[in-house]
Amino acid sequence: MDEFELIEYEAASDTPVMALTTLLSKIYEEQIAKKTNDAFLNQKATRFILAVLSKHEGLTQNDLVRVTHMKGSTISVTLTKLEEKEMVLRREDSYDMRCIRVYLTEKGRDLAEKRLSILKSIEDEGKKNITPKELKEATFVLETFLKNLLENKK
Repeated sequence: MDEFELIEYEAASDTPVMALTTLLSKIYEEQIAKKTNDAFLNQKATRFILAVLSKHEGLTQNDLVRVTHMKGSTISVTLTKLEEKEMVLRREDSYDMRCIRVYLTEKGRDLAEKRLSILKSIEDEGKKNITPKELKEATFVLETFLKNLLENKK
């Protein structure tokens, strides 16, 4: 941590989990920006949409809003930009013509792979000096923390 990151963490140390996750997220964003000059990959919404669609294609825009916890307008604008760049396709559902489903194109799948490669390299750097057991325990704690907050959100 540099001096200012340390000060930021200390200032928020009354809530250490939140302080650490916020700082971790900021550093992830900085690292992503350093590792790519792709404007799309420097946008959080794009990365989220690529991640979700690479595992669950054919979701609706409303599904993406629910899964990503982003505003509908953010999803809409991002999908429009991705569609203009031929990264995604929107198609009518074959059973319900009112429903539009979103799919990755080949270009979109390539960008999703690039995203994954960058994130894996950042994660590999961050996992240095952490044992597999420690990583598993930390992951369990953060997943449980997240589940608790999501339950509270309902």
